Amino acid sequence: MSPKLLLTGATGYVGGHVLAHLVAFNSPSKLDLSAFVRKQSDADKLVSVYGSNVSVVLGPNAYEDPAFASAVAEADIVLHLGNAADDPVSADLIAAKIKDGALLIHISGSFVLSDFSKLDQALTTPVDDIKDIKTITSLPESQPHRDIDIKVLDLSKKRPNVKTLIVCPPLIYGPSKSIGHKASIQIPLLIKIASIAKANKVFGTGNAIWSTVHLSDLANFFVTLVSTYISDPSKLSYNDEGYYFVASEQRSWGEIVAALDAPLVHYGVIPSENVSSKEPAWTADSFTILGDKSSYVYSLFTSNSVTEPSRAKKLGWKPVNAGLLAEIGPMVKLFSDGVE
Repeated sequence: MSPKLLLTGATGYVGGHVLAHLVAFNSPSKLDLSAFVRKQSDADKLVSVYGSNVSVVLGPNAYEDPAFASAVAEADIVLHLGNAADDPVSADLIAAKIKDGALLIHISGSFVLSDFSKLDQALTTPVDDIKDIKTITSLPESQPHRDIDIKVLDLSKKRPNVKTLIVCPPLIYGPSKSIGHKASIQIPLLIKIASIAKANKVFGTGNAIWSTVHLSDLANFFVTLVSTYISDPSKLSYNDEGYYFVASEQRSWGEIVAALDAPLVHYGVIPSENVSSKEPAWTADSFTILGDKSSYVYSLFTSNSVTEPSRAKKLGWKPVNAGLLAEIGPMVKLFSDGVE
């Protein structure tokens, strides 16, 4: 009998794209694949796109819906991609309902690594998910996403027969095959800020650096995890050792903002005289246009998060898609077309 895999976030930017890759991997059938959605309209879209290749679980009350609890309890693999990194409700419910012998694959984010005492500096030494695993799993709970990571790690301690994997991507970019959201988070947020200010500006010095990964390379890695677990689960590291980075190249925020200039002008988001090379930088005091979120966003765009995906490489994963700068123009076009 094929193992049952339940995916959350089927209409999201990441989850919807991963679902498409899993369906392609699942021909011929290796999995009993199901996807959780909240709206009947989304369920109908999934059926129209994937037919019998995906069983749809409909839960109008989101993660508190009994249908979700039942689906989790029946799954051999729970692939939690729907607002997973910051949602305690789903984390607690999965911990309560997942069955013994099952695997939880949870998506977090590499913002968890950012050192807020060293904002606006170029920190180029990567955090390695093998060599630095003790540091990663002992980060303070005040770090972004860390409270939920702790819940996932505690699950295997409380339920020794349940295995967990945490996948921690950096800045994600590239087009999505999702039936719902087509845009990622960080680059579209920079574009939105430029559209509000009618100017493209670097944050601080622009020297801070993040690792990046193409969405399709990330989706391929999730398929690698699932296929490896099915074929030879001993090749994977689990629980406290089961922390996987997925990254390709490094880019500074200054490089990214500069690359946005031309497409922002081309698509009429900002006037040509207001490109980053002609504008004063945002400072912590001057960046206020997002209200009470401004301080957090300023910290994001002056933070560092550089990772080395040693565990993924050991599994044979490698990035093959275009780098971030090649995808900047299409992301601005999506914004100008009103696509989210």
